[in-house]
Amino acid sequence: MAKPGLYYLWGEEAYRIDQEIEDIVRRWQSEWGQEPELVFIDSSDLNPQQLIESLEFSPLFALQRIVVIKRPEFLTKGSRQTSRLRDFQTILENYIQQMPIGQILILTSDERNATNPLVKLLEKHGQVVPCPRLSEKELTVWVEKQFADLGRKAHARLINRLVRSGQDMYYLKNLIDKLCLMYPDRTIPESCWEGQMETREEIKIFGMIDGITARNPQKALHAYHQLRSQGDENIPMLAMINRQFQTLATVKYYQEKGLSRAEIVQTTGQKDYPVRKMMEITRNFSWQALEDIFALLLETDVGLKSTSQDSDLLMEMLLVSCCESK
Repeated sequence: MAKPGLYYLWGEEAYRIDQEIEDIVRRWQSEWGQEPELVFIDSSDLNPQQLIESLEFSPLFALQRIVVIKRPEFLTKGSRQTSRLRDFQTILENYIQQMPIGQILILTSDERNATNPLVKLLEKHGQVVPCPRLSEKELTVWVEKQFADLGRKAHARLINRLVRSGQDMYYLKNLIDKLCLMYPDRTIPESCWEGQMETREEIKIFGMIDGITARNPQKALHAYHQLRSQGDENIPMLAMINRQFQTLATVKYYQEKGLSRAEIVQTTGQKDYPVRKMMEITRNFSWQALEDIFALLLETDVGLKSTSQDSDLLMEMLLVSCCESK
C-alpha cells in the first residue's frame, strides 16, 4: 500500500522530474496551509549514516518538511547486493515503518531498474510517478504551449525541427525563451533555427558526459558504444570530452568566484545550455578530481596516437576511470 509521504519519480527527462517535484510541493503546501521546508540532499557519495541524518525530522525546527534525493547511486542498475546496499535498504525499510507525520520523502532515478531491491521497496510502499521522454506528438503539444504561454506562435516547420532535435525539455525551454526575446514578431520564423542549436557532435556527446558526471559507467559506456555504432571516431570523441571538461572547469572557477549563470555566459562566451548543465554538476568534482581526469585524457590521447593498443579498449578504460574519480 502506497504511503502518502513517499514518492518515487523515475525517467530520463529531468524537466518532467522537476515539474513533478514542484507539483508535489504545491499539493502539500495546499494541504498543510503553509510553505514547507524544502531540502535537497546531495546524493554524490551519500553514505548510510548521511542518509539516516538526512531523514531525521523534528517538528521543533520545521512543522513540515519535504526531502528530495535525486539520482542516488543505490537506485542505479549497477548497484549490487553489497553490505552497503543492504544498509540503505534497512534504513529505508525502518523509515517506511515509522514514517514521520509532516515529512515527505521524494527519490528519483534516471531509469526504473526493476531488479534493484530498493526500487522494489519504493514501488511497493511509495507513490510511483514515471517521467520518461514525451512522444513526438506529446512534445509537439508541449512546444506549442511554451510559445503560446509567451503570447507567441512558431512556424510549423520550426516546431517540427525543435521536436525532432533530440534535445531535452530544459534545453528546448531555454531556446524557446531565447527565440521569443530575439524575434519581436508574434510568429517566430523557421529561419531563426540557424545558429541557435548546439552542433550535432556536441548534442551526441552529452549522453556520454552525463554518464561520467553521474558516476554511472554503464550509461557512459552505453552512450559510447552508440556513438561508435554510428561511425564516430575515437580521437574526435576524445577531443569533445576534453572540451566539455574544460567548460566544466571554467564554469566551476567562475561559480566559486560568485558569478551568476548569466554572468558566466557573458564572461565565457558559452551558450546558456552547457553553462546551466555544468553548474548543476560542478559540486560533484573537486579540483583534484578534475586534475586527475585531465591527466587521464592526456594519457588516452597519447595512447590513441602513438601505440598499437586497442583504441576502443583505451576509450572504455578512460570512461570507467573518469566515473571512478573522486
